[in-house]
Amino acid sequence: MAGARVQALGADDPAVLGPYRLIGRLASGGMGRIYLARSEGGQGPEEPGPGAEGAGGLVAVKTLLAEGDVSDVDRRRFAREVTLAQRVDSAHTARVRDADPGAERPWMAIDYIAAPPLSELVRTCGVLPASAVRWAAAGTAEALVTLHREGIVHRDVKPQNVLLPLDGPRLIDFGISHASDLTRTSLTLGTIAFTSPEQARGEPSTAASDVYSLGATLFLLATGRPPYRADGDTLRLLTRVQRGELDLGGLPKELVPTIRPCLATDPAQRPTPADLLGRFRADQAGMPATHSGSRWLPPRWTALIGEYAAQGRDLARTNRIEPEAPTVDQRTSVVPPPNTTRMYTEEREAHLRRLRERERVLRERERAAEEHERAERERAEKRAARERQRAAEEHERAERERAEKRAARERQRAAEEHERAERERAARRARASSARPPSSSSSSASAPRRTPTPTPTPTPTTPTTPVAKKSSGSGWLLIPVLFFVLVIWRPWESSGTDSTTGSTSSTASGGSAYGSTARQTPTPTPTPTPDATDLAFRAVRSGDCLNVYDDGHGRWSASVPIRVGCDSANAYVYVTSATSTSGSPYDCGSGNGRGEWHHSADDGFDTTLCLSRQFRKGQCFPADLKGSVQADLMVVWNCNSDRVPLAGYSIVQITGYFRAPKSYSGQICPSDAGQPYWYWKVDGDKNIVCTRQS
Repeated sequence: MAGARVQALGADDPAVLGPYRLIGRLASGGMGRIYLARSEGGQGPEEPGPGAEGAGGLVAVKTLLAEGDVSDVDRRRFAREVTLAQRVDSAHTARVRDADPGAERPWMAIDYIAAPPLSELVRTCGVLPASAVRWAAAGTAEALVTLHREGIVHRDVKPQNVLLPLDGPRLIDFGISHASDLTRTSLTLGTIAFTSPEQARGEPSTAASDVYSLGATLFLLATGRPPYRADGDTLRLLTRVQRGELDLGGLPKELVPTIRPCLATDPAQRPTPADLLGRFRADQAGMPATHSGSRWLPPRWTALIGEYAAQGRDLARTNRIEPEAPTVDQRTSVVPPPNTTRMYTEEREAHLRRLRERERVLRERERAAEEHERAERERAEKRAARERQRAAEEHERAERERAEKRAARERQRAAEEHERAERERAARRARASSARPPSSSSSSASAPRRTPTPTPTPTPTTPTTPVAKKSSGSGWLLIPVLFFVLVIWRPWESSGTDSTTGSTSSTASGGSAYGSTARQTPTPTPTPTPDATDLAFRAVRSGDCLNVYDDGHGRWSASVPIRVGCDSANAYVYVTSATSTSGSPYDCGSGNGRGEWHHSADDGFDTTLCLSRQFRKGQCFPADLKGSVQADLMVVWNCNSDRVPLAGYSIVQITGYFRAPKSYSGQICPSDAGQPYWYWKVDGDKNIVCTRQS
């Protein structure tokens, strides 16, 4: 029959500790042991707690193991553990029944729970369905709620430390010690796989660390493995845990919204045990109201739990350990004389040497991991500095090119103005010349202004005899002559170049410029070329991140887009689309946390950048928290500012950025008790941004 492995007492084990007579040894390590015992009178000072189902008055007695006197350091540490354990009173933990930290060999008696741990149940009986996982999780979360309310962080939540009788899980071994080694933490594959990233990096443990370990334990119940890729290498596993490199393949979809938030790398983004407990209770709403595991657990699980309970009843009834049946070799071979004291001493010294060597190796590995992390941090800082310098150089170069383009445009505009003025003056001179009458005196006076022709054209002259004395026929001949001069010849409009010989006219030496101006080829208007700002906008691509934001007054914080790495702290927006067209601007749509940036160029091509806000914990923006709550989520505002862009607005700070749940029940965003919070749906209602008033 299966059950707890209880070893017979050895020669160096005491027979009694305080009022308890020892029955057998449950566990032992380099610095301590745990015994199965009961009181000398057959019953302990108190009735057994709810965790001692079927185990009568049996208790588990934890004591320090030492050769000679117990050191003051070990005694103070053990007394602190006793004090912490006595403060806890929960139906889902093992209750302390008696203790004496000041005894010659300090001891502490707690309820003996005759039930298998979750690690053995998964290994021998398989995984649990989603409903059973929630049932087991609810009891464990309730135990964490009690511990954290008393200011106690468990530090070692894992499947080996959660026992499962039929009336609900029991969280054991909390405080500063562990059953395998009462003064040291054994960093094995089975422990590291359920450690939070901050614990693996050597940082202080918090209540959020226990939530991460609970999430890893529930992942094991649902899938049969820890939430990391396994290759048997402890150092590689430790590195994956430090970086939060999860492998969540095989997790049932209905458990993802519950377990995935517990495994967030950032402790601030993990739910509290109270939030988890409320969610588990809500998921069980409408189901039969029973706390018995026989309703929730598979038959193979309940069968193994029943065997453990039966073993506990037998131990309580007989008060002794039944010896195992001897093997064939044991029945036929001669038993050698015992030498337990010497063997134990040698084994203990060898075990201590192995522990010291393992601790040395772990310290070296941790030091190497810290050096690697520091080098990665320095490289990242250097890359960021280079990016900032490159961005500043690009901005300076763009400003310089823009100034040069502006000066060139000014020079071109001045040249065009000068040319236009010259044309207007030439046109005025031509009009003034053409307005003079073609009389003989006028022709004589303006002779120097006409353009001479190489071949003289016979010009009829007026007879010296007065017209009045000529016959009427001679007077009639003046009409065709005047017609020829005024209509056909038009000497005042002579071209600057002779059509026959191609010689240059004398306009440059005092002749009329009208004819020359009429034949000039007009200067074509130059096509505008894109300047540095135009090129900066057109260089942006979808998937880039920019160091710009709304300044709270409807303007962007920069005049030119500055591209930065999307992991940089100043990457405020993400470019979802970048379009350059010669028609109407591209429409990016609308929604919370989305915006558009239009830029019009001189060459007729307009650029439209569709932007999406990148939300980071700790950033602030203004919001109207009265009446209909509203805010422009593209605005980035100083969290310590004493002013806001609009009257009636407040400054809110981002406390989390999560995937939006399918249904909203209970509190959505993490918040201290009694502290209000606000949230907005973003990214097409796929995610939510949680805030509190700054």
